[in-house]
Amino acid sequence: MNYSDDYIKQAHKATFANEKQILASDSCTCFYCGHTFNPQAERKLYWIVERPPRDKTLQCPMCGLDCMLGNASSFPIHDQSFIFQCTEAWFNGISRISDGKPVEKVSWASLLLND
Repeated sequence: MNYSDDYIKQAHKATFANEKQILASDSCTCFYCGHTFNPQAERKLYWIVERPPRDKTLQCPMCGLDCMLGNASSFPIHDQSFIFQCTEAWFNGISRISDGKPVEKVSWASLLLND
């Protein structure tokens, strides 16, 4: 199926400040690496704190990018053509999905910065 550019743009907007949407979902998909998971069962979720009054934005637990959609968003997150069209639109063909690479877990590191 081919989705309209407006529909893809709406999906992109839904990846920002998506805390309520993610927490209401039982399945999420990353449109950079393709990782799909249940946020209710994930041991630790990584959030970006946005400026108030916005919700937090979820980072993918596999690749660390902030392009997550949950099934509570009503977007077809399990439709491979939708996923591919989103990654092509958002990353201009430069993503793990576009490159056909497997999902890989990032290594999270804590940084301590001195002023």
